[in-house]
Amino acid sequence: MNNEKKTSKAKQTKKGSFFKQRGTRRGAVSILLTVLFIAAIVILNILLSAITDKHPLYIDVTENASYQLQPQTEEYLAQVSQPVSIYVLQKETDFESGDSSNYKYRVQANKLIHAIANSSDQIDLHYVDITAEPTFTQAYPRVNWTESHAILVTCGELYRAVDLTDMFSFDQEQYNYYGTVVINGQHVEQALMTAVMNVTTTDKTKVSVITGQGEQELTAFTTLLENNAYEVETVSLLNGAISEDSEFAIIYDPDVDIDEKIYTTLSKWLENDGKYGHHLIYMPNDQHPLSDFPNLNALLADYGMEMQYGYIYENDSSHLIPGADQYLSLYDYGEDTAYTDGLRNASIPVVMMLTMPVKITDTTMAKPLLVSSEKSFLFPLDLKQEDAENFKPETQKLNGAAIGVHNDGTEGGKSSSVIVIGSYEALRANYLSITSYNNAAYFVNLFNTLSDRDDVSIVIEGKDPSAKELGVTSLDAIAVPSILVRFVIPFGVLLVGLIIWIRRRHR
Repeated sequence: MNNEKKTSKAKQTKKGSFFKQRGTRRGAVSILLTVLFIAAIVILNILLSAITDKHPLYIDVTENASYQLQPQTEEYLAQVSQPVSIYVLQKETDFESGDSSNYKYRVQANKLIHAIANSSDQIDLHYVDITAEPTFTQAYPRVNWTESHAILVTCGELYRAVDLTDMFSFDQEQYNYYGTVVINGQHVEQALMTAVMNVTTTDKTKVSVITGQGEQELTAFTTLLENNAYEVETVSLLNGAISEDSEFAIIYDPDVDIDEKIYTTLSKWLENDGKYGHHLIYMPNDQHPLSDFPNLNALLADYGMEMQYGYIYENDSSHLIPGADQYLSLYDYGEDTAYTDGLRNASIPVVMMLTMPVKITDTTMAKPLLVSSEKSFLFPLDLKQEDAENFKPETQKLNGAAIGVHNDGTEGGKSSSVIVIGSYEALRANYLSITSYNNAAYFVNLFNTLSDRDDVSIVIEGKDPSAKELGVTSLDAIAVPSILVRFVIPFGVLLVGLIIWIRRRHR
Protein backbone atom coordinates (compact mmCIF):
# COMPACT_ATOMS: atom_id res chain seq x y z
CA MET A 1 0.00 0.00 0.00
CA ASN A 2 2.74 2.47 0.89
CA ASN A 3 4.60 1.65 -2.33
CA GLU A 4 1.50 2.36 -4.42
CA LYS A 5 1.04 5.72 -2.70
CA LYS A 6 4.67 6.59 -3.29
CA THR A 7 4.37 5.62 -6.97
CA SER A 8 1.21 7.65 -7.41
CA LYS A 9 2.76 10.63 -5.69
CA ALA A 10 5.89 10.36 -7.82
CA LYS A 11 3.81 10.33 -11.01
CA GLN A 12 1.91 13.42 -9.89
CA THR A 13 5.17 15.10 -8.98
CA LYS A 14 6.66 14.21 -12.37
CA LYS A 15 3.54 15.37 -14.19
CA GLY A 16 3.47 18.66 -12.33
CA SER A 17 7.14 19.20 -12.86
CA PHE A 18 6.67 18.89 -16.63
CA PHE A 19 4.82 22.22 -16.76
CA LYS A 20 7.42 23.75 -14.47
CA GLN A 21 10.33 22.82 -16.69
CA ARG A 22 12.20 25.74 -18.24
CA GLY A 23 12.02 24.31 -21.78
CA THR A 24 8.29 23.74 -21.51
CA ARG A 25 7.71 27.30 -20.31
CA ARG A 26 9.84 28.69 -23.12
CA GLY A 27 7.98 26.61 -25.67
CA ALA A 28 4.64 27.73 -24.36
CA VAL A 29 5.72 31.37 -24.46
CA SER A 30 7.04 30.90 -28.02
CA ILE A 31 3.78 29.35 -29.15
CA LEU A 32 1.79 32.11 -27.47
CA LEU A 33 3.94 34.83 -29.08
CA THR A 34 3.71 33.14 -32.47
CA VAL A 35 -0.07 32.88 -32.22
CA LEU A 36 -0.36 36.50 -31.09
CA PHE A 37 1.97 37.64 -33.89
CA ILE A 38 -0.01 35.76 -36.54
CA ALA A 39 -3.28 37.07 -35.10
CA ALA A 40 -1.93 40.63 -35.17
CA ILE A 41 -0.83 40.24 -38.80
CA VAL A 42 -4.23 38.85 -39.78
CA ILE A 43 -6.08 41.67 -37.99
CA LEU A 44 -3.75 44.30 -39.47
CA ASN A 45 -4.24 42.83 -42.94
CA ILE A 46 -8.04 42.90 -42.52
CA LEU A 47 -7.95 46.53 -41.35
CA LEU A 48 -5.61 47.64 -44.15
CA SER A 49 -7.71 45.81 -46.73
CA ALA A 50 -10.84 47.58 -45.49
CA ILE A 51 -9.09 50.96 -45.61
CA THR A 52 -7.44 50.48 -48.99
CA ASP A 53 -10.66 49.22 -50.54
CA LYS A 54 -12.08 52.68 -49.93
CA HIS A 55 -8.86 54.71 -50.02
CA PRO A 56 -6.27 52.80 -52.08
CA LEU A 57 -2.67 53.43 -51.07
CA TYR A 58 0.13 53.42 -53.64
CA ILE A 59 3.86 54.01 -53.56
CA ASP A 60 4.96 55.80 -56.72
CA VAL A 61 8.58 55.05 -57.62
CA THR A 62 8.44 56.21 -61.23
CA GLU A 63 10.98 58.76 -62.38
CA ASN A 64 8.39 61.41 -63.30
CA ALA A 65 5.83 60.64 -60.53
CA SER A 66 3.50 59.13 -63.13
CA TYR A 67 1.00 57.93 -60.52
CA GLN A 68 0.84 61.16 -58.48
CA LEU A 69 -1.28 64.26 -58.95
CA GLN A 70 0.40 67.55 -59.66
CA PRO A 71 0.40 70.03 -56.74
CA GLN A 72 -1.93 72.47 -58.51
CA THR A 73 -4.47 69.67 -58.98
CA GLU A 74 -4.41 68.81 -55.28
CA GLU A 75 -4.78 72.48 -54.32
CA TYR A 76 -7.76 72.92 -56.63
CA LEU A 77 -9.45 69.74 -55.42
CA ALA A 78 -9.04 70.86 -51.82
CA GLN A 79 -11.20 73.90 -52.67
CA VAL A 80 -14.05 71.99 -54.34
CA SER A 81 -17.15 72.80 -52.32
CA GLN A 82 -19.86 71.02 -54.34
CA PRO A 83 -20.58 67.28 -54.46
CA VAL A 84 -19.03 65.74 -57.58
CA SER A 85 -19.49 62.20 -58.84
CA ILE A 86 -17.06 60.43 -61.17
CA TYR A 87 -18.57 57.45 -62.97
CA VAL A 88 -16.17 55.12 -64.74
CA LEU A 89 -18.42 53.43 -67.28
CA GLN A 90 -16.98 49.94 -66.84
CA LYS A 91 -16.19 47.46 -64.13
CA GLU A 92 -12.90 48.42 -62.54
CA THR A 93 -11.24 45.18 -63.63
CA ASP A 94 -12.43 45.71 -67.22
CA PHE A 95 -11.24 49.32 -67.22
CA GLU A 96 -7.74 48.34 -66.09
CA SER A 97 -7.30 45.23 -68.20
CA GLY A 98 -7.76 46.35 -71.79
CA ASP A 99 -5.21 44.47 -73.86
CA SER A 100 -1.65 43.63 -72.87
CA SER A 101 -0.04 46.44 -74.90
CA ASN A 102 -2.11 49.12 -73.15
CA TYR A 103 -2.19 47.62 -69.65
CA LYS A 104 0.29 49.89 -67.90
CA TYR A 105 -1.42 53.03 -69.23
CA ARG A 106 -4.80 51.84 -67.99
CA VAL A 107 -3.38 50.91 -64.58
CA GLN A 108 -1.81 54.35 -64.35
CA ALA A 109 -5.08 55.97 -65.39
CA ASN A 110 -7.04 54.09 -62.72
CA LYS A 111 -4.53 55.06 -60.03
CA LEU A 112 -4.88 58.73 -61.01
CA ILE A 113 -8.68 58.47 -60.96
CA HIS A 114 -8.52 57.08 -57.41
CA ALA A 115 -6.04 59.81 -56.43
CA ILE A 116 -8.42 62.53 -57.67
CA ALA A 117 -11.34 61.00 -55.78
CA ASN A 118 -9.27 60.65 -52.61
CA SER A 119 -8.11 64.29 -52.73
CA SER A 120 -11.51 65.71 -51.86
CA ASP A 121 -14.31 64.69 -49.52
CA GLN A 122 -16.69 66.17 -52.09
CA ILE A 123 -15.80 63.65 -54.81
CA ASP A 124 -17.31 60.17 -55.04
CA LEU A 125 -16.00 57.49 -57.38
CA HIS A 126 -18.23 54.82 -58.91
CA TYR A 127 -17.72 52.05 -61.46
CA VAL A 128 -20.84 51.43 -63.54
CA ASP A 129 -21.17 48.70 -66.16
CA ILE A 130 -23.63 50.46 -68.49
CA THR A 131 -24.08 47.29 -70.53
CA ALA A 132 -25.54 45.65 -67.41
CA GLU A 133 -27.31 48.87 -66.29
CA PRO A 134 -28.63 50.44 -69.52
CA THR A 135 -31.04 52.72 -67.66
CA PHE A 136 -28.10 54.66 -66.20
CA THR A 137 -27.67 56.67 -69.41
CA GLN A 138 -31.28 57.89 -69.43
CA ALA A 139 -30.55 60.46 -66.72
CA TYR A 140 -28.04 62.23 -68.99
CA PRO A 141 -29.83 63.06 -72.28
CA ARG A 142 -27.32 65.71 -73.41
CA VAL A 143 -24.62 63.04 -73.84
CA ASN A 144 -24.48 61.36 -77.22
CA TRP A 145 -24.59 57.76 -76.05
CA THR A 146 -24.16 56.41 -79.57
CA GLU A 147 -20.49 57.27 -79.08
CA SER A 148 -18.22 55.37 -76.73
CA HIS A 149 -17.50 57.30 -73.53
CA ALA A 150 -15.15 56.20 -70.77
CA ILE A 151 -16.12 58.43 -67.82
CA LEU A 152 -18.97 60.70 -66.80
CA VAL A 153 -18.42 63.55 -64.32
CA THR A 154 -21.47 65.12 -62.71
CA CYS A 155 -22.26 67.95 -60.30
CA GLY A 156 -25.89 68.79 -59.67
CA GLU A 157 -27.57 69.22 -63.05
CA LEU A 158 -24.26 69.69 -64.88
CA TYR A 159 -22.40 66.76 -66.38
CA ARG A 160 -19.62 66.12 -68.86
CA ALA A 161 -18.54 62.96 -70.67
CA VAL A 162 -14.86 62.10 -71.03
CA ASP A 163 -13.73 59.91 -73.92
CA LEU A 164 -10.72 57.63 -74.21
CA THR A 165 -9.36 60.04 -76.81
CA ASP A 166 -9.47 62.78 -74.15
CA MET A 167 -7.55 60.59 -71.70
CA PHE A 168 -5.00 58.93 -73.97
CA SER A 169 -2.97 59.67 -77.07
CA PHE A 170 -2.66 56.91 -79.64
CA ASP A 171 -0.18 55.70 -82.23
CA GLN A 172 -2.01 56.99 -85.30
CA GLU A 173 0.30 55.24 -87.75
CA GLN A 174 -0.24 51.89 -86.03
CA TYR A 175 -3.99 52.41 -86.23
CA ASN A 176 -3.95 53.52 -89.87
CA TYR A 177 -1.84 50.59 -91.06
CA TYR A 178 -2.92 47.74 -88.79
CA GLY A 179 -6.21 48.88 -87.26
CA THR A 180 -4.88 48.29 -83.73
CA VAL A 181 -5.18 50.85 -80.96
CA VAL A 182 -1.85 51.35 -79.20
CA ILE A 183 -1.70 53.99 -76.45
CA ASN A 184 1.52 56.00 -76.37
CA GLY A 185 0.69 58.62 -73.74
CA GLN A 186 -1.94 59.68 -71.24
CA HIS A 187 -3.70 62.90 -70.22
CA VAL A 188 -6.02 61.48 -67.58
CA GLU A 189 -5.39 64.11 -64.93
CA GLN A 190 -5.91 66.91 -67.44
CA ALA A 191 -9.07 65.37 -68.89
CA LEU A 192 -10.72 64.70 -65.52
CA MET A 193 -9.79 68.07 -64.04
CA THR A 194 -11.18 69.77 -67.14
CA ALA A 195 -14.45 67.92 -66.54
CA VAL A 196 -14.48 68.70 -62.80
CA MET A 197 -13.83 72.40 -63.39
CA ASN A 198 -16.50 72.63 -66.06
CA VAL A 199 -19.25 70.95 -64.01
CA THR A 200 -18.42 72.96 -60.87
CA THR A 201 -18.16 76.31 -62.68
CA THR A 202 -21.65 77.55 -63.43
CA ASP A 203 -20.72 81.05 -64.59
CA LYS A 204 -18.18 80.53 -67.36
CA THR A 205 -16.33 83.48 -68.87
CA LYS A 206 -17.01 83.74 -72.60
CA VAL A 207 -14.25 84.30 -75.18
CA SER A 208 -14.95 85.23 -78.81
CA VAL A 209 -12.39 84.29 -81.47
CA ILE A 210 -12.83 86.70 -84.39
CA THR A 211 -12.62 85.35 -87.92
CA GLY A 212 -13.02 86.81 -91.40
CA GLN A 213 -9.61 88.45 -91.83
CA GLY A 214 -7.66 85.31 -92.82
CA GLU A 215 -6.65 84.46 -89.27
CA GLN A 216 -4.67 81.31 -88.45
CA GLU A 217 -6.16 78.50 -86.38
CA LEU A 218 -5.86 78.84 -82.62
CA THR A 219 -6.92 75.37 -81.49
CA ALA A 220 -4.16 74.77 -78.93
CA PHE A 221 -4.87 77.97 -77.02
CA THR A 222 -8.67 77.78 -77.20
CA THR A 223 -8.46 74.19 -75.91
CA LEU A 224 -6.32 75.45 -73.03
CA LEU A 225 -8.95 78.07 -72.22
CA GLU A 226 -11.77 75.51 -72.37
CA ASN A 227 -9.77 73.24 -70.08
CA ASN A 228 -9.79 76.10 -67.60
CA ALA A 229 -13.58 76.55 -67.73
CA TYR A 230 -13.76 79.32 -70.35
CA GLU A 231 -16.49 79.15 -72.98
CA VAL A 232 -15.06 79.78 -76.44
CA GLU A 233 -17.08 80.80 -79.50
CA THR A 234 -16.09 81.75 -83.04
CA VAL A 235 -17.62 84.86 -84.60
CA SER A 236 -17.21 86.72 -87.88
CA LEU A 237 -17.74 90.45 -87.58
CA LEU A 238 -18.39 90.66 -91.32
CA ASN A 239 -21.93 89.38 -90.79
CA GLY A 240 -22.26 89.00 -87.03
CA ALA A 241 -21.48 90.56 -83.67
CA ILE A 242 -19.63 89.68 -80.50
CA SER A 243 -21.94 88.25 -77.87
CA GLU A 244 -23.10 90.79 -75.32
CA ASP A 245 -21.86 88.60 -72.47
CA SER A 246 -18.45 87.93 -74.02
CA GLU A 247 -15.62 89.43 -71.96
CA PHE A 248 -12.77 88.62 -74.35
CA ALA A 249 -12.19 88.84 -78.08
CA ILE A 250 -9.13 87.49 -79.89
CA ILE A 251 -7.69 88.50 -83.26
CA TYR A 252 -4.95 86.02 -84.11
CA ASP A 253 -2.48 86.81 -86.90
CA PRO A 254 -4.92 88.32 -89.43
CA ASP A 255 -3.86 88.31 -93.08
CA VAL A 256 -5.86 91.44 -93.90
CA ASP A 257 -6.90 94.53 -91.98
CA ILE A 258 -10.31 95.04 -90.38
CA ASP A 259 -12.53 97.57 -92.15
CA GLU A 260 -13.79 100.81 -90.62
CA LYS A 261 -17.12 99.25 -89.67
CA ILE A 262 -15.41 96.51 -87.66
CA TYR A 263 -13.06 99.08 -86.14
CA THR A 264 -16.10 101.00 -84.89
CA THR A 265 -17.76 97.78 -83.68
CA LEU A 266 -14.68 96.77 -81.66
CA SER A 267 -14.23 100.27 -80.22
CA LYS A 268 -17.84 100.38 -79.03
CA TRP A 269 -17.63 96.85 -77.67
CA LEU A 270 -14.53 97.78 -75.65
CA GLU A 271 -16.14 100.93 -74.24
CA ASN A 272 -19.30 98.92 -73.46
CA ASP A 273 -21.49 102.03 -73.02
CA GLY A 274 -19.15 103.23 -70.28
CA LYS A 275 -19.41 99.99 -68.32
CA TYR A 276 -16.10 98.65 -69.72
CA GLY A 277 -15.07 95.13 -68.60
CA HIS A 278 -14.08 93.93 -72.12
CA HIS A 279 -10.66 92.87 -73.37
CA LEU A 280 -9.21 92.43 -76.86
CA ILE A 281 -6.14 90.24 -77.43
CA TYR A 282 -4.31 90.92 -80.68
CA MET A 283 -1.40 89.08 -82.28
CA PRO A 284 -0.17 90.94 -85.39
CA ASN A 285 0.83 89.51 -88.76
CA ASP A 286 4.55 89.77 -89.58
CA GLN A 287 4.26 89.00 -93.30
CA HIS A 288 2.86 92.37 -94.35
CA PRO A 289 4.10 95.93 -93.74
CA LEU A 290 2.33 97.87 -91.02
CA SER A 291 0.85 100.20 -93.62
CA ASP A 292 -1.42 97.33 -94.67
CA PHE A 293 -3.23 97.50 -91.30
CA PRO A 294 -4.32 101.15 -90.77
CA ASN A 295 -7.50 100.33 -88.82
CA LEU A 296 -5.85 97.86 -86.47
CA ASN A 297 -3.02 100.38 -85.98
CA ALA A 298 -5.62 103.06 -85.12
CA LEU A 299 -7.20 100.75 -82.54
CA LEU A 300 -3.80 100.22 -80.88
CA ALA A 301 -3.12 103.96 -80.93
CA ASP A 302 -6.39 104.52 -79.05
CA TYR A 303 -4.84 102.47 -76.23
CA GLY A 304 -1.38 104.10 -76.24
CA MET A 305 0.55 101.53 -78.33
CA GLU A 306 1.93 100.92 -81.81
CA MET A 307 3.69 98.05 -83.55
CA GLN A 308 7.27 98.23 -84.84
CA TYR A 309 7.99 96.42 -88.09
CA GLY A 310 10.80 94.05 -87.26
CA TYR A 311 11.87 91.24 -84.96
CA ILE A 312 13.41 91.42 -81.51
CA TYR A 313 17.02 90.22 -81.85
CA GLU A 314 18.28 88.98 -78.47
CA ASN A 315 22.00 89.26 -77.67
CA ASP A 316 21.96 88.29 -74.00
CA SER A 317 23.06 84.66 -73.63
CA SER A 318 20.98 84.28 -70.45
CA HIS A 319 17.86 84.94 -72.52
CA LEU A 320 18.73 82.55 -75.35
CA ILE A 321 17.90 78.89 -75.80
CA PRO A 322 20.93 76.65 -76.49
CA GLY A 323 21.09 75.69 -80.14
CA ALA A 324 18.51 78.28 -81.24
CA ASP A 325 19.09 81.60 -83.01
CA GLN A 326 18.56 85.08 -81.58
CA TYR A 327 14.97 85.31 -82.79
CA LEU A 328 13.84 82.62 -80.35
CA SER A 329 14.35 83.90 -76.81
CA LEU A 330 13.11 84.14 -73.23
CA TYR A 331 11.22 87.17 -71.92
CA ASP A 332 11.08 88.78 -68.50
CA TYR A 333 7.86 89.96 -66.90
CA GLY A 334 6.94 93.63 -66.76
CA GLU A 335 7.17 95.61 -63.54
CA ASP A 336 3.40 95.57 -62.92
CA THR A 337 3.03 92.48 -60.71
CA ALA A 338 -0.77 92.51 -61.02
CA TYR A 339 -0.41 90.22 -64.05
CA THR A 340 2.00 87.78 -62.41
CA ASP A 341 0.68 87.55 -58.83
CA GLY A 342 -1.41 84.51 -59.68
CA LEU A 343 1.48 82.54 -61.16
CA ARG A 344 2.65 79.48 -59.29
CA ASN A 345 6.27 80.13 -60.28
CA ALA A 346 7.10 83.58 -61.65
CA SER A 347 10.76 82.60 -62.03
CA ILE A 348 9.93 80.49 -65.08
CA PRO A 349 10.12 82.66 -68.24
CA VAL A 350 7.88 82.93 -71.28
CA VAL A 351 9.42 81.96 -74.62
CA MET A 352 8.54 83.68 -77.90
CA MET A 353 9.81 83.49 -81.47
CA LEU A 354 9.82 86.02 -84.30
CA THR A 355 8.52 88.68 -81.95
CA MET A 356 7.50 92.10 -83.21
CA PRO A 357 8.13 94.84 -80.60
CA VAL A 358 5.23 96.80 -79.12
CA LYS A 359 6.10 100.48 -78.65
CA ILE A 360 4.31 102.33 -75.87
CA THR A 361 3.28 105.80 -77.01
CA ASP A 362 1.26 106.82 -73.96
CA THR A 363 2.55 105.64 -70.59
CA THR A 364 -0.62 106.83 -68.84
CA MET A 365 -2.56 104.11 -70.63
CA ALA A 366 -0.10 101.38 -71.63
CA LYS A 367 2.41 99.19 -69.77
CA PRO A 368 4.83 96.41 -70.76
CA LEU A 369 3.82 92.82 -70.03
CA LEU A 370 6.83 90.92 -71.40
CA VAL A 371 10.22 92.50 -72.04
CA SER A 372 13.53 91.48 -73.60
CA SER A 373 16.98 92.09 -72.11
CA GLU A 374 18.83 95.39 -72.41
CA LYS A 375 21.16 93.82 -75.00
CA SER A 376 18.45 93.18 -77.56
CA PHE A 377 17.67 95.36 -80.57
CA LEU A 378 15.09 95.72 -83.32
CA PHE A 379 16.04 94.05 -86.58
CA PRO A 380 13.91 95.80 -89.26
CA LEU A 381 12.04 93.50 -91.62
CA ASP A 382 12.24 96.13 -94.36
CA LEU A 383 16.03 96.57 -94.07
CA LYS A 384 17.46 96.71 -97.58
CA GLN A 385 20.48 94.62 -98.46
CA GLU A 386 22.52 97.66 -99.49
CA ASP A 387 21.88 99.23 -96.06
CA ALA A 388 22.72 96.11 -94.04
CA GLU A 389 26.50 96.83 -93.86
CA ASN A 390 25.92 100.28 -92.33
CA PHE A 391 23.17 99.12 -89.97
CA LYS A 392 24.05 100.06 -86.38
CA PRO A 393 21.35 98.80 -84.03
CA GLU A 394 20.50 100.48 -80.74
CA THR A 395 20.47 97.96 -77.90
CA GLN A 396 17.58 98.44 -75.48
CA LYS A 397 14.78 96.67 -73.67
CA LEU A 398 11.96 95.97 -76.07
CA ASN A 399 8.37 95.00 -75.29
CA GLY A 400 7.35 91.58 -76.55
CA ALA A 401 3.83 92.15 -75.18
CA ALA A 402 2.01 95.15 -73.72
CA ILE A 403 -1.39 96.21 -72.43
CA GLY A 404 -3.32 99.45 -72.90
CA VAL A 405 -6.19 100.26 -70.52
CA HIS A 406 -9.27 102.49 -70.53
CA ASN A 407 -11.35 102.78 -67.37
CA ASP A 408 -14.21 104.75 -65.88
CA GLY A 409 -11.86 106.86 -63.77
CA THR A 410 -13.08 105.57 -60.43
CA GLU A 411 -10.91 103.68 -57.96
CA GLY A 412 -11.53 99.96 -58.24
CA GLY A 413 -13.89 100.53 -61.19
CA LYS A 414 -14.17 98.43 -64.32
CA SER A 415 -11.68 98.76 -67.16
CA SER A 416 -11.31 97.59 -70.73
CA SER A 417 -8.02 96.77 -72.34
CA VAL A 418 -6.20 95.88 -75.52
CA ILE A 419 -3.39 93.35 -75.12
CA VAL A 420 -0.82 93.02 -77.89
CA ILE A 421 1.37 89.90 -78.06
CA GLY A 422 4.14 90.45 -80.59
CA SER A 423 4.59 86.75 -81.38
CA TYR A 424 1.73 84.60 -82.64
CA GLU A 425 4.09 81.64 -82.09
CA ALA A 426 3.79 82.18 -78.32
CA LEU A 427 0.35 80.53 -78.36
CA ARG A 428 1.35 77.55 -80.48
CA ALA A 429 0.94 74.04 -79.07
CA ASN A 430 4.68 73.34 -78.95
CA TYR A 431 5.32 76.26 -76.58
CA LEU A 432 2.12 75.91 -74.54
CA SER A 433 2.89 72.26 -73.80
CA ILE A 434 6.46 72.64 -72.49
CA THR A 435 6.39 73.04 -68.70
CA SER A 436 9.91 74.46 -68.58
CA TYR A 437 8.35 77.60 -70.11
CA ASN A 438 5.52 79.55 -68.51
CA ASN A 439 3.51 80.27 -71.66
CA ALA A 440 0.41 78.24 -70.75
CA ALA A 441 0.38 79.32 -67.10
CA TYR A 442 1.13 82.97 -67.87
CA PHE A 443 -1.54 83.51 -70.53
CA VAL A 444 -4.22 81.64 -68.56
CA ASN A 445 -3.30 83.73 -65.53
CA LEU A 446 -3.55 86.88 -67.66
CA PHE A 447 -7.11 85.94 -68.64
CA ASN A 448 -7.97 85.09 -65.03
CA THR A 449 -6.58 88.40 -63.79
CA LEU A 450 -8.45 90.49 -66.35
CA SER A 451 -11.72 88.68 -65.65
CA ASP A 452 -11.22 88.80 -61.84
CA ARG A 453 -11.22 85.01 -61.56
CA ASP A 454 -9.12 83.73 -58.69
CA ASP A 455 -10.82 80.38 -58.10
CA VAL A 456 -10.22 78.63 -61.41
CA SER A 457 -6.66 78.32 -62.64
CA ILE A 458 -4.94 75.06 -63.35
CA VAL A 459 -2.55 74.08 -66.11
CA ILE A 460 -1.85 70.36 -66.29
CA GLU A 461 0.28 68.35 -68.66
CA GLY A 462 -0.04 64.63 -69.36
CA LYS A 463 2.63 62.22 -68.12
CA ASP A 464 4.37 59.44 -69.97
CA PRO A 465 4.79 56.28 -67.89
CA SER A 466 7.26 54.89 -70.43
CA ALA A 467 10.00 56.86 -68.68
CA LYS A 468 12.35 55.06 -66.28
CA GLU A 469 10.21 53.36 -63.69
CA LEU A 470 9.92 50.61 -61.16
CA GLY A 471 6.30 50.01 -61.98
CA VAL A 472 3.93 47.23 -62.92
CA THR A 473 3.80 46.54 -66.64
CA SER A 474 1.90 43.24 -66.87
CA LEU A 475 -0.36 40.88 -64.95
CA ASP A 476 2.44 38.31 -64.81
CA ALA A 477 4.63 40.85 -63.08
CA ILE A 478 2.04 41.22 -60.32
CA ALA A 479 1.52 37.51 -59.65
CA VAL A 480 4.96 36.49 -58.35
CA PRO A 481 5.45 39.42 -55.89
CA SER A 482 1.85 39.07 -54.71
CA ILE A 483 2.18 35.34 -53.92
CA LEU A 484 5.57 35.93 -52.31
CA VAL A 485 4.32 38.64 -49.95
CA ARG A 486 0.91 37.19 -49.15
CA PHE A 487 1.75 33.51 -48.75
CA VAL A 488 5.40 32.42 -49.02
CA ILE A 489 6.92 34.85 -46.51
CA PRO A 490 4.22 34.48 -43.77
CA PHE A 491 4.22 30.67 -43.94
CA GLY A 492 8.01 30.67 -44.11
CA VAL A 493 8.19 32.69 -40.90
CA LEU A 494 5.69 30.31 -39.26
CA LEU A 495 7.64 27.23 -40.38
CA VAL A 496 10.96 28.60 -39.10
CA GLY A 497 9.32 29.39 -35.77
CA LEU A 498 7.97 25.87 -35.41
CA ILE A 499 11.34 24.30 -36.28
CA ILE A 500 13.11 26.43 -33.69
CA TRP A 501 10.52 25.55 -31.06
CA ILE A 502 10.70 21.80 -31.78
CA ARG A 503 14.51 21.80 -31.63
CA ARG A 504 14.47 23.61 -28.29
CA ARG A 505 11.79 21.27 -27.03
CA HIS A 506 13.94 18.17 -27.62
CA ARG A 507 17.20 19.48 -26.22
